[in-house]
Amino acid sequence: MFWLTVLPVFGANWTEYKSGPFHVISDAGDKPARDRLMELEQLRHVLATELGKNDLQLVWPIKLVLFANQREYSGYALRQPFVVGGAETLAAWTADKPLPQDWLRALTRKFLEDNAGRMPDATENALCDLFSTIQVNATRVSIGAPPAERSRAWIKLQMLATQPDYAGRLHIYLNNLQQGADEAIAIKNSFDLSKAELESRVDAYAKGGTFAAAPASGLTINPNHDFIEAQVPESAVNELFAGLKAQGKEFPPDSPRGLLAKGTRPALELAAKANPRWAEPHLKLAGLETEPAAKVNELKTAATLEPRNSELWQELAKSQTAADQYADAEKSWMVAERAAANDTERERIHKTRIDFEEERAAFEIGEKKRLAEERAAELQRIKDSAAAEVHSAELAANQRMGGLKPGETAQAWWNDPDGQKVSGTLTRVDCMTEAMRLTVQPASGTAVRLMIRDPNKLTVKGKGQAEFVCGVQKPGRKINVVHNGKADAKLTTAGDVQVVEFP
Repeated sequence: MFWLTVLPVFGANWTEYKSGPFHVISDAGDKPARDRLMELEQLRHVLATELGKNDLQLVWPIKLVLFANQREYSGYALRQPFVVGGAETLAAWTADKPLPQDWLRALTRKFLEDNAGRMPDATENALCDLFSTIQVNATRVSIGAPPAERSRAWIKLQMLATQPDYAGRLHIYLNNLQQGADEAIAIKNSFDLSKAELESRVDAYAKGGTFAAAPASGLTINPNHDFIEAQVPESAVNELFAGLKAQGKEFPPDSPRGLLAKGTRPALELAAKANPRWAEPHLKLAGLETEPAAKVNELKTAATLEPRNSELWQELAKSQTAADQYADAEKSWMVAERAAANDTERERIHKTRIDFEEERAAFEIGEKKRLAEERAAELQRIKDSAAAEVHSAELAANQRMGGLKPGETAQAWWNDPDGQKVSGTLTRVDCMTEAMRLTVQPASGTAVRLMIRDPNKLTVKGKGQAEFVCGVQKPGRKINVVHNGKADAKLTTAGDVQVVEFP
């Protein structure tokens, strides 16, 4: 396999010097390696000061392989300043040349990506240009030497970093921008100037055309004593060279990036544990999740580890929406907008966020309507069930109180028993267990209530049957009744029905 076939260069003895996130592995002798490490540490320290940070760290340590000369280096030269290794960021250079400006610019960019809040593109690019020309001589450090190309943003930042009227307050300005403040507010808070006044001063400074480097407060360390030194085993050297040859395309299978490449849940979980500051395993784990809440948890971890990654925050917001976590999704959209790399991207995210809020409002309206419909349907179901029970009871009562049985004949009206007669409109029937109460409204006067105590003994005059429906009669029916006149105070009836006729 490729990782076993690469041999160390020329059988040389390789020594590692390390401090902070930096490892310089060299066969070029002690002083060049220590000088390079000192340069890297001073850049880290001064950049932290200007950003208003106590310390700057990296997600991955940087291992710089420092070859003794161009001839040794040529077989491992990289096409870009850095490539990813299995568990580190790899770089290579030669001890007989200064670190190139594009390499220092790329290093500054890495520190911004891993530590700083999002600032305007022009400001971040100018910072990278500013530190690409850093000059280090042990503890003496200066910044501001002009690069070959000088943008207006670089001129502005160079003025703020090197001129006494502003240099001591540059960290306040950059810190305000990292917190999402508008530039006019950041300028006012830092220099007590309006934006227009500061821009006017930058114009005058640019016309002057003198851009000299100025001293910066460096780190007080002794490169001859304060860096950790150790011999590098041949196996580790082999792995470094293999990583350089792989150009970030192949990794040891058990390394964090090798585990990531496997893509299985156990491998991704091991990769996440191997580097707890690494977001990518959590992003891939989110892709394996089918449960919305679990997917949100993995994406939230990833976005928290990469707070400048606007795409991650947008993906989190969409997943939170899918999980009905609308309040959290709105916050994620806001962070995504603030983390956008430029105004165009910020406007696009803002529009997407507005669309999301409209979608959320429509969902809430629809949800309220759905719940109301469900409640109405449940209420109607209860009503229908109760009505069915009442109808069943009425049907049973009506069957009990039917008219003539088969084979029975009606008595002639002239043979009706003696009693009081009432004619009018039947307006109500109150069904009881074995009886019923009729309410009859005569053409004039008050309504009369009468009892039918035993429907089986009721005499029906005429050809029809006496069929009664419980409840209010709609419409009321004409009725003639003969009753015995025996009032019942408890039931408020005037008598018991003996004969009934529906004319």
